[in-house]
Amino acid sequence: MRKPRDKAIVKRLARALQALLPVFALLAGCAQPPLDPAQRRADETALVRATVADPARAETLLGLIDERERLIGETREMLRQYRREMRAINADYGAGRDVVVDMIDDYNRDRALKQLAFIDLVTKMKAATSAAEWAVIADFQLRNANPRKLLYRPLEDG
Repeated sequence: MRKPRDKAIVKRLARALQALLPVFALLAGCAQPPLDPAQRRADETALVRATVADPARAETLLGLIDERERLIGETREMLRQYRREMRAINADYGAGRDVVVDMIDDYNRDRALKQLAFIDLVTKMKAATSAAEWAVIADFQLRNANPRKLLYRPLEDG
């Protein structure tokens, strides 16, 4: 039998969830589907050329964006490989704890290196633009080219 205190907690939790339901519905309704990668890239290229005053700096920035795309592809492949390895280890009942720990440690090390590379790219992108130019480009990137969204969208084999 539940105590009266437990019932009060459950009622408060239910009321809080009912109050938050419209907020969640609003957020879900405002979510925009991601752009097609080719369209996103074309839009970003046009934005860079229109925003960055100096054509040489614009080309430098576009080269860095190409590097970002390459890094995103490498990171997605790393994540796919990790998922394949994790499935294989999960299916192998003979795999010891040390195998799992080593695989996770390797993945975490590789992921940290990729994160540092992303940070380095953003630093170079900022250096290639003025503060006003970067504000416009960064806004586009956060909305449309956020690496977390690009990396963690459904993977074909994961």
